[in-house]
Amino acid sequence: MKIQDVLRGISQIYFVRSTATGILILVGVALFDLRTAVLMLFGSLVQSLTGLAVKRRAAVADGLFGFNGALVGAAAGVQLQNWWLGLAVTLVGATLCTPVHFLFEKLFALGALRKAALPVSTAPFCTVTGVLMTLLTPWLAQGGALSSGQGLMGVYVGLANNLAEVVLADGALTGVLIALGLFAGGGAVLGAFALWGSALSLLLAALIHGGLLPVSTGLFGYSAVLVSIVLGATFWNNRPLATRIIAATIGVLLTLGIQPLLALTPIPVYTWPFLLSMWIVMLVGARFTPASPKKP
Repeated sequence: MKIQDVLRGISQIYFVRSTATGILILVGVALFDLRTAVLMLFGSLVQSLTGLAVKRRAAVADGLFGFNGALVGAAAGVQLQNWWLGLAVTLVGATLCTPVHFLFEKLFALGALRKAALPVSTAPFCTVTGVLMTLLTPWLAQGGALSSGQGLMGVYVGLANNLAEVVLADGALTGVLIALGLFAGGGAVLGAFALWGSALSLLLAALIHGGLLPVSTGLFGYSAVLVSIVLGATFWNNRPLATRIIAATIGVLLTLGIQPLLALTPIPVYTWPFLLSMWIVMLVGARFTPASPKKP
């Protein structure tokens, strides 16, 4: 295994296979909190090693057995102020993400779910970290997020924070570095869909919650960023562009409806709004919007 594999594990959080993107994400997170960046790198490494242990070498090289572990590290860094506890949670959580990944793979291979080709995505992170953090509730840190309701600055901060909060980070510069990484490693289409998800969710959330001040933290838009990338630029590339734009837009709307409902439960929200929205759209899409035939 190479360091590039571990860095791609970080870039795959945003569905990009790129060492450069992984570096830019890490730098952005380090500007927010160095310890969180270290734990993200450690989490990606740990899960990558488990991927090698179960003979998924090609997937490890693509970063596909690293991003859930990296997200566990991000959550540990942000939510647990004790370094050693964060390190232990990252080690345990990143290791558990691999067997949980296989459980979701088996579930999605059943019956009607098979046709929709549902991706496991961040479900292992949400499941494992949700359980661990619930058990560690007394040790969780309380913190705020950067926001600004002042005109164009509020828009800028909100757009950037929507990207940064995907990795539980905060700060306009962090979001800008991540955006640069997405365009550099994922291309113009992926970057554009990321910004579409961020912009649309920011606008709608501001209308719902009474302005930019409460929503420019990014806490209302990070799932929208991911679902827009997935439906617009990643898993549905064999569908017409118009279909992908419509699907991404519907996905964004669903995240804004699902997130407040999940917030009423004891379940840590994390990226569940993204996952549920993506799965709903893909299940419906498999039934009503067949993929375009592949060119010979």
